[in-house]
Amino acid sequence: MATTTLVVPSMYADHHVTAVRGTLSAMSGVQDIQASGAFKEVTVKHTKDVKKKALVDALEKAGYPVGEEEKVDEEPSCSGDPSWYECAPRSITTDPADLEMSGDFRKY
Repeated sequence: MATTTLVVPSMYADHHVTAVRGTLSAMSGVQDIQASGAFKEVTVKHTKDVKKKALVDALEKAGYPVGEEEKVDEEPSCSGDPSWYECAPRSITTDPADLEMSGDFRKY
């Protein structure tokens, strides 16, 4: 038995996991499938006659291409429309009326 792990970037929700599992389980020689939408990975235990290319082709045909997940910059850019993103720390204060009504002395 062999094990193949594939990164599937477009598998991010439960219905994607279900579709990927259905696609791979229909293949002859596939024994076990572990799929994670959170990690966007699928690990397939299969017989040695099942090739990685066959798994990749089946997923691509089903609309789930295999590849590396795109890396996102850690810090967002401040360019563009400033109304959508503000490059400054935000601070909020609690309304004093809320503080007066909190704890064991609620007035409502």
